[in-house]
Amino acid sequence: MELSRSKYKHLFQLRVRNFQVDSQGIVHNAIYLEYCEIGRVEYVRNLGIQLLPTGIYSDGLKINVKRNEINYQSPAMVDDLLDIHTRISYVKNSSFCFEHLIYKSETNALLVTQKSVQVNLNCETNRPERLPDHLRKIIIDFEGDNVEILS
Repeated sequence: MELSRSKYKHLFQLRVRNFQVDSQGIVHNAIYLEYCEIGRVEYVRNLGIQLLPTGIYSDGLKINVKRNEINYQSPAMVDDLLDIHTRISYVKNSSFCFEHLIYKSETNALLVTQKSVQVNLNCETNRPERLPDHLRKIIIDFEGDNVEILS
């Protein structure tokens, strides 16, 4: 997991809402996965690919989460402004890995590190299939030397 923010070319900010905290007054642990999902969707949108209401991307891709790993460092509270840093760290044949760092904007405190493996599925069979070359190119063009290509 890369912890250097300089490796993360995508940043999205959001503010913690009152309905996202638990009885202890801190953001519920499951909400951080939503924040990471928002970061992923905004990252892909930044690449020029739109998520359609069907859950399929505008270029025909069907990407699903295969695995999540999350580490909680410090809590966020209502009205905190959060910086969600997102990057793709590697690309394999049919899968790739998003990494996220979530910081409290006002204090620069690291709140969460998160990794998720995404897999490209065939829209008809729901079986994994090779990531299209155009997506690989878009990722490499955006991430540059920060992404590892694994076969």
